[in-house]
Amino acid sequence: MATDCPASEPASQPASFSDQAQPLRVELVTDVEPTSPLFVEWERLAGQRLFLAPRWLLTWWKHYREKGSQLQIVTLRDESGWLIGLAPFYRRKTWWGGDEIQFLGSGEVCSDYLSVLAKPGEEGPVVRALADFLPQQFPDVDRFFLEGLDASDTVMHDLAGTMRDRCYEVKRLPLLDSYRLALPATWDEWVSQLSRSRRPRVRQLWRNQFDTGQATIHIADQTTLEQGFSILVDLHQKRRNQMGQPGCFASQRFHDFLQEAAREHLAAGQLRLQWIELEGQPVAVELDLEEGDTTLHYCSGIAIDCDNARPGWLGVTAAIRHAIESGKSHFDFLRGDEGYKSHWRAQPVPMMNMEFIPPKLSAKLRSQFRESVHIAKQQAKRILRRPVKSEQTDGNSSGDG
Repeated sequence: MATDCPASEPASQPASFSDQAQPLRVELVTDVEPTSPLFVEWERLAGQRLFLAPRWLLTWWKHYREKGSQLQIVTLRDESGWLIGLAPFYRRKTWWGGDEIQFLGSGEVCSDYLSVLAKPGEEGPVVRALADFLPQQFPDVDRFFLEGLDASDTVMHDLAGTMRDRCYEVKRLPLLDSYRLALPATWDEWVSQLSRSRRPRVRQLWRNQFDTGQATIHIADQTTLEQGFSILVDLHQKRRNQMGQPGCFASQRFHDFLQEAAREHLAAGQLRLQWIELEGQPVAVELDLEEGDTTLHYCSGIAIDCDNARPGWLGVTAAIRHAIESGKSHFDFLRGDEGYKSHWRAQPVPMMNMEFIPPKLSAKLRSQFRESVHIAKQQAKRILRRPVKSEQTDGNSSGDG
């Protein structure tokens, strides 16, 4: 059955969208300074969700902004002016000629759990007002491509359904799972949950290395952050190159982004960069983000010339033990299907990308073209047997042996 989809006109700024008796004021923001009131409001709304906070996303924008792209942050306020919703978007031009909207933090940095922010209890009004605003504000956009979503994110599912009601085609696209470890109250409890073969090896490793002082843990502070970051780059790149991969830091933009993000999050008490030394030489390094009661295991590296010492085990078990003893409830290995994550008893968290295609011919034709290109690439990969995996975390850093 055909559905009537009336043409939309661009929305004025600000626009007011009624949700029963409480209209929301919706605005498009194209610039945010760290000293601005919106930065503070945004931080408050994001809470402990670091990948959705301005400290992470605006640092990403600083380093990954492309020529011709525009910041397109949508804010939603209640009748009292309080910020109750925010969509951290940007607009970019594509090589096939159309414009698309994406989340800040997309691409090679692998920001997980991206979403539209909504104040608890206000999700419905925020979603409906945003869905009213987007077709009017972006009538000439060919695609909304939103990546790194938790597949159980109810806000994004509700937004998808509401956009479908407005005649947009909605696609849910597969993505590698994240892996999250629920932490018990004590270190001994966690070790006891490991496999029968792994438990004694972990205990022996700690007795022989950490308890004897042969292995020492170093935590970066303001004076040693650059030292620790250099160790991360060195060990990560050497390990990845040994595996025949370029490594994350082959991208200068990624290097510069993460270096600045590390400084910003350390200053805010949200970063833990540790490295393990054996006989004075760094053998393992982990860069983790502290997100409330969760540790986000973001990037790591290990030495390539000391496999017998199990540097990956040293690094990850030290990070997990710290998380347990500091009262964390979860240790999140983030996106990627590396086998070592399940060995440490982490459970998969389904992830997805989402795509909204507007009800216009040019958008549909470009969507069909992208799909054809994607199918051709997948067929080529199968022929060449070159599976693609996330490099955000050193795949073998925590599971050697």
